[in-house]
Amino acid sequence: MHLDTVKLYVLGRLAVRIELLTRPRWFSGVTMTSLLKILPLILIAASPVSAQDPELRREAVQLLEHANGVSLAPKLPNLERVDTFRVLDSSSGPQEGTFTRVVVQGAGRREESRFGEYHSLDVWTRGSVATVRTSDLAPPEMDTVMRLTPILLVRFGDEDVIHAIVDKAASGKKIRCIEFETIRGQKTESNEICLDSLNGTLVSEKLGDELIENSEFFPFAGALMPGRITYSFGSVRKLEVFQTMTELTDASENMLAAPPNAETRKICTTFRRGIGTSMPQPKEGNGGRNVDVVIRGIIFMDGKVHEAVVQSEERPDLGAEALALVQQWVFMPPVCDGKPGTQQAEFIVHFHGR
Repeated sequence: MHLDTVKLYVLGRLAVRIELLTRPRWFSGVTMTSLLKILPLILIAASPVSAQDPELRREAVQLLEHANGVSLAPKLPNLERVDTFRVLDSSSGPQEGTFTRVVVQGAGRREESRFGEYHSLDVWTRGSVATVRTSDLAPPEMDTVMRLTPILLVRFGDEDVIHAIVDKAASGKKIRCIEFETIRGQKTESNEICLDSLNGTLVSEKLGDELIENSEFFPFAGALMPGRITYSFGSVRKLEVFQTMTELTDASENMLAAPPNAETRKICTTFRRGIGTSMPQPKEGNGGRNVDVVIRGIIFMDGKVHEAVVQSEERPDLGAEALALVQQWVFMPPVCDGKPGTQQAEFIVHFHGR
């Protein structure tokens, strides 16, 4: 399954167990933050696609492509997007946060995030970004919101084996669900994507342990966008997002003024990611499950991963083990415009038979 969003693009894979997606990179003095995004993509060797019913696969691909087209605006105006979200599984009870993006087409954008003690304000203009933030590393919950919004679009790959297209009903609506398997090495996942039979929107995505549900769609700039997104992991609801998008008819570049006391960082024109030189892996188990744990952190100029946190885990014990392992990893530092810097990244640690 290939993840497809308006802001992330596949770059490649680091070693065997790390897939990389990139966002814009910036540089300040000798410090660079490259927002490398390693999502739990399902990328594998060739699967027996030829054994599938060609007509069934053609229909499934066409349905999903249509769903993508329904939520991709042909031309975006100046806009303001506001995401208000609630984290539902916090140990201290539900917590709320916000993300706001203002875009002035052809000039830049302004993004502000708030969650708990974390706050960031970034103003992107030609070749640079002015930033004020409490931390370079956003909380895991904030990172998940950024991945799911404005909508998480996907496409089928050779690793996906289509089994059936089934008509169902959900919340009083008729939906069409594509049932398929995704094969990742020795691991096979039973997945499902469901589309609204009437307007073709992408209403649910069951991908591995994740379930993303989109609802309350509204029209914007020739597209249909979800007003509500819910996210579950391991059958436990973790997050809900409420989203609005508004056209700005009186937008000006004054909206992109740098905030007081902002640090100005240059966006890299050339970039080389950190190159792993030592990445010890977990010990193999004795017949248990295959489990992936996602760790986030910053590769510093000393080549080590700092400020590491667990982004997602099925088992807390494996999360702690993965965190300890990644903190031992060593990289050749990333390079921005020929100068060494730092790089924000996520790392997938694979546990086999645990």
